Amino acid sequence: MIGQKKFLMKEYHRLSLDNLVSPNDLYRKIDGAIDFHFIYDLAKECYSHTGQPSLDPVVFFKIELVGFLEGIHEDRALERRIKDSLAIRWFLGYDLDEALPVHSTISRTRKDRMTKTVYQAVFDHILELCIRRQLVNGSHQSIDSTLLKANASLRSLEALQSKVIEHYQKTMGHPDLKDDDKNVPTPPAQVVSKPLRRDQEAKVTKKPGFQASPYYKASTSVDEAYGIITHAQIDDANKNDLSLFKPLVTKVKQCLSASGLSLKSLAADQGFYSAENLHFLDQEQLTAYIPPKLQRGRGKIFHQDLFRYIPQNDQFICPEGNILKARQLDTQLPHLKRYQARQKDCRLCPQKKLCTRSQARTLRISVYEPLIQAARQRCESPKGREIAKQRHTQAEGTFANLKEVLKFRKLYCLGLKNATKKFLMACTVINLKKMFQALDIAIDMLHDVLTQLLGLFKEQEKFKLRCSVA
Repeated sequence: MIGQKKFLMKEYHRLSLDNLVSPNDLYRKIDGAIDFHFIYDLAKECYSHTGQPSLDPVVFFKIELVGFLEGIHEDRALERRIKDSLAIRWFLGYDLDEALPVHSTISRTRKDRMTKTVYQAVFDHILELCIRRQLVNGSHQSIDSTLLKANASLRSLEALQSKVIEHYQKTMGHPDLKDDDKNVPTPPAQVVSKPLRRDQEAKVTKKPGFQASPYYKASTSVDEAYGIITHAQIDDANKNDLSLFKPLVTKVKQCLSASGLSLKSLAADQGFYSAENLHFLDQEQLTAYIPPKLQRGRGKIFHQDLFRYIPQNDQFICPEGNILKARQLDTQLPHLKRYQARQKDCRLCPQKKLCTRSQARTLRISVYEPLIQAARQRCESPKGREIAKQRHTQAEGTFANLKEVLKFRKLYCLGLKNATKKFLMACTVINLKKMFQALDIAIDMLHDVLTQLLGLFKEQEKFKLRCSVA
């Protein structure tokens, strides 16, 4: 006989939320491994000692954690998910009959209550837990950056022609005077119009393979041991990696030094390469694994590498035997030194067309050329190739985890400060996940070792039994 389920809604239940949540649930593991009460001390300065009780800061940061673990970054959708999940209710400390925080409370707390300093302190606390569990080596770091789409689009661009004129009249004009007053200044004949976005701090840039759009630039430093993020920051999208490199390395070194760790080497892609950055790392006594950009010549015969350097006279000899003497440093790039041949030698050279289109061949050699050659040799060595592979897996894999697993492809917030808050929380969640993965691996290894020891113990007992019988 076919059974038919009849659903009769009961008004009262004798249930315990603790019994409804699985013992192996992820949120039970997180709650058992981390004591979130440290947040009270961090968020103390964000609250007044008077007024109505606000949303518990521990509950708020747990909600932020849930949003990234569930891949939900809109507060309305996050509110619906919290109401539907028994495990999340248990994790937040809300019983079945308690009202949960609404989306507006979550949004206001993140925007107006919690400062960027609190988010940074939470990130640092989780990082310190990873360091205590010996998941961070600190000697080698991999640096990388990516673009995160801002909460704006090019369709929201607005011309400021009328607003510029209005501002000009308010600052330079006299609105109290009549229209026929000759003292009222007139606006300029031509006023340049500029775009205004919904998020004015986001910068429009073009990502390879995508159309131009407002972005923020996210940068991270990842440790070699277990891929733990040791530093995270958000900057304007129009800042290139070269300008961000030095302050980024300085912050990473300070963070590791505060935890008693010593940074010795660093890896990055070609976007961070420059001769000045190699010189900076050399001054900081850091080994650089940054592949230098190859300088391609116009002709195969007269490539720069074929010019022979004479250190005694500080000059180069071209393949035809002509001398290129040192002239002066480059005016735009002071680290480049110019070596130039005589116009007469180049004019009489039979292969001038394959060498240069100018009147005389010029070489621009960096004063940091020994550092460049040493960096190229390190990157081409077996160890350098292994480090490049590790950087690709850990540093670039971190952003892949961020965008594909945590679904954090877009910033659902406005402004650089709020973007920094969200990105710090995302990196905190990634560190938590990697910490639990490392602990699971350690438990599995311990289980295998105990199993092997138990097997050896049983074999030893059997051997003793045989000996006693014999």
